[in-house]
Amino acid sequence: MAVRTRPYEAAAEAELLLDGRLVAIGTWLFLAAEVFFFAAWWFAFFYLRALNNDQSWKPQGVGPPSKGYGTVVVILAIGMAVSYVIASGRPTGSLCFRIFTPVALVYAIAACIFQGYEMWHLGFGLTEGGYASVFSGMTGAWLIQLLVASAWLGSIVTQAGPAGDTIARRRPAGSFAWILVFLAAVGIINYFLLYFVA
Repeated sequence: MAVRTRPYEAAAEAELLLDGRLVAIGTWLFLAAEVFFFAAWWFAFFYLRALNNDQSWKPQGVGPPSKGYGTVVVILAIGMAVSYVIASGRPTGSLCFRIFTPVALVYAIAACIFQGYEMWHLGFGLTEGGYASVFSGMTGAWLIQLLVASAWLGSIVTQAGPAGDTIARRRPAGSFAWILVFLAAVGIINYFLLYFVA
């Protein structure tokens, strides 16, 4: 049986701190790139809406789908982000983390299901004018990223056991909260643009 000396434990602690810093920096760089990605969609929204060539921004019969689905998706996305922020504010081995992280995952899966169902039942074709194209692009891109984040969140939940990676690497698990908060914020912006500004 190996004996862990103080230099060994200090080196392991330094490695965990470095790991946490690297993940935090990587998260912020990723979010900066994401801001530019979604800003391109928002620019397309305002540009096509202002240009409105041949009244093709919203042709006859094309309009926002049911606000009910959009509202439910936004509420679920906010619930996902808030639940995980509450969970990540506690040590990863705590009861609070073990309760709120699966709750965040349930919210995320439900948001994906409702958003996918709404996109399947829009009431207009994806090429019927500028609004339809931007709607499908903005919500489709957001949904894909939410699906990836849900899979990542699922891995955090499954690794939250005593020997799991989430326990060993607490700071990276905490940094993931910023990604969920960002996705919830983008969902809110998209909701107001597509349902109220359009």
